[in-house]
Amino acid sequence: MRMELGKIGGIPIYLDMFFVLILLLFSYPYFTAGSTQAMSAGFVIIVGILISILLHELGHALAGYIFKTRVSFIELTGLGGIAHFERSLPKSAIARSIIYLAGPAANLALWYGFDWLSLMAASTGNGLLAFPLSVLASTNFLLLVFNLLPAYPLDGGHTLDAWIGAIFGSQWATRVVASLGLLVAIYVAYRALPANFFMLFVAFFLAQTNWEALQSLGRWRK
Repeated sequence: MRMELGKIGGIPIYLDMFFVLILLLFSYPYFTAGSTQAMSAGFVIIVGILISILLHELGHALAGYIFKTRVSFIELTGLGGIAHFERSLPKSAIARSIIYLAGPAANLALWYGFDWLSLMAASTGNGLLAFPLSVLASTNFLLLVFNLLPAYPLDGGHTLDAWIGAIFGSQWATRVVASLGLLVAIYVAYRALPANFFMLFVAFFLAQTNWEALQSLGRWRK
């Protein structure tokens, strides 16, 4: 189930209800702390995460527009966001890399931006605002690092796929990235144990996606 939030630059933005559930679970400690200050911090964090993921996808959309590949719509899901392109991306590895890495670049800018705002708020004695801004800075750093991991369907995996595919062909690109993706899934699951159920779900999703990519190749052929 999803709802349309509106349009940005003519691109429809859809919000999946699972995304709302994940945000509420993430901010649950703030809303049950029993103080209006904690609730205010939780609200700022929720809005900030929503904006951060949306700007990540708009980064893909802007880069795609530069290379004449428009985004038909953006969907915010429980696992982040997805920019749905109207057609296949350009064959150029450079163009694909720019499009894929534009999302993490947005998180990089947001990391520095929220960190700077947090320091400014702290320097003026506004600790109430400094705390959620610091959380948003850390969140964008994690989004940056996570999206650069070499696994499908992450931006790092697709970027690596573009370059390996340009040199050795698409089959070898899939073999290498999907194999690395399975290792990433194992590592994420290891870090999530014993009780981070959301990250365990992410690990399962990564494992399934990369295993299916390997299976799609059939037998290993030259």
